[in-house]
Parts: sequence; structure tokens; C-alpha cells
Amino acid sequence: MKTIVKRLGGFAVVAVLWSGSALWPSTAGAQPDAQRWTGFYIGANVGGVVKRQSNSLSIENDPNNYFQPAVIPEVENNGSVDLNDSGFTGGVQVGYNRQHGGLVWGVELDFNGLDLSNRRSGTFRYSTNNAPYSLTVQESTDWLMTVRPRVGWALDRFLLYFTVGLAVAHSEFKQSFEEPPFTPDPVTVSTSKTQVGWTIGTGLEFAFARNWSARAEYLYARFGETDVVGRLGGADGASAAAGSVDGAKFTNSLGPLELHLFRAAVNFHFR
Repeated sequence: MKTIVKRLGGFAVVAVLWSGSALWPSTAGAQPDAQRWTGFYIGANVGGVVKRQSNSLSIENDPNNYFQPAVIPEVENNGSVDLNDSGFTGGVQVGYNRQHGGLVWGVELDFNGLDLSNRRSGTFRYSTNNAPYSLTVQESTDWLMTVRPRVGWALDRFLLYFTVGLAVAHSEFKQSFEEPPFTPDPVTVSTSKTQVGWTIGTGLEFAFARNWSARAEYLYARFGETDVVGRLGGADGASAAAGSVDGAKFTNSLGPLELHLFRAAVNFHFR
């Protein structure tokens, strides 16, 4: 999948530049340079996205221990996993540019759907008694929105630009632990969160007709760390207490969420 995303990003750059050069002869001189990029625009984009994120699980026994202390590190290790993923992305954008000589500046708002979902699960065995238990960690990121000022330099029909701004993303995290028959109520940690972060990127845009442009763009977005806590209670674990009265707290420390987007886009400019 990572290879596919990299190839998609490379293909996007080639496609944008090829389309522009192919149409150059028929559109030369369509509009003065001083006004080529000024105005509102709207468009659509498609490409690939790579996610980087990790999870670190820590477990704390309740006063009535569920786990034997000796096995806690191995359970924590099995629940501490990378949640890296790659997939496709598609979305829309709207913006405004202002041009003064070769200098172009403006602002853009975009919204993209993300095909990112990673599930890590397995059945493991305690080193002390070889008893089995099941542990699942799942995280998905399904959309990204950015608001970004852009500044660049126009060279005839080409616009090389840089951008930095605000990013908002939505993610869902879920974890489950089960050890039948000792966990009548298995621990399930589930949360849906919208995070605010930042983004930075660069791109190359080509005006291939009076009202149309195509571009290739790279964006990097980063969001902060998050703790997700769940509790296992009402279980019959390692303590000597009679009945299902044992428990433990599961704390998942999700590392920073990092997104790398490689996109090709087409824009219609209102003149």
C-alpha cells in the first residue's frame, strides 16, 4: 500500500505538469500575467495519504488485582502498537488569490475524506500459566479540513507556492480486552475525537486555460497526543477476594498523529 501511495503521488505530479505543457500552445497569451491568479476559485483534488501514529498501553491494577503483577509488562507490550497506515484521499477546495507583479498571496479552505483504518488484534498467552486472552486495538481517521494562507511566486503560467495554517481531523479509537470466563464484562475503550493541529506544505500550479489550473501539492499535518482510559471491572482475577470483584485501569497513550498528503487538483477560477 505504501508503494501504491508513493506511485500515486509521483503520477499526480507528472499528470499535472503534462496536462499543462500539452495545452500550452492553444492557450498562450490568454490573459495578462498581472491578473492571471487574482480572484476566487473552486476545485477538487485526489491523491494518497500516509499516517504515522503509535499507541502505548499502561495498566494499573485496582486494589483487588486482576492481573498478576508479573504479567502486566507483557500485556502492556502486546497493546503497545504502531497504528501506521496509508490510503486514498479525495476532497474539494475553495480559495481566493491576489496577485501583485510576480507575488501571489491568498487563503484556501479544503475538506478531504481519508481512507485510513488500522486494526491490530491477537490472542496471546500469559508467560506464567499459558492461559489465553484477546487484545484488540483499532484506530481510524476519516476526514481532514484545513484553512491555510498561501504565498507564492508566479513564473508565467506556473505558480510555485508555500502554505501553512490550521488543520482539523476526526479520528476514532477502540480497544478491547477479553479473557473468558474471567471477564464477564470485557473492557472496551472507545472514543471519537476531533483534534485541532497545524499543517504546512508546498505545491506547483499551472494555468492551462483562462479559467482553469491544475496542480500537484504536498501537505504535512500534525496533531497532539491523546490519552484514552478504560476500566476492567467486575472480573474474577488474581486477587484472593471471592466473586467477580477484581479490576484494572487501561490507559492508552496515543502519540502525535501525523499525516502526509500527496494530492493532484484541478481548479476553476472566476474571472
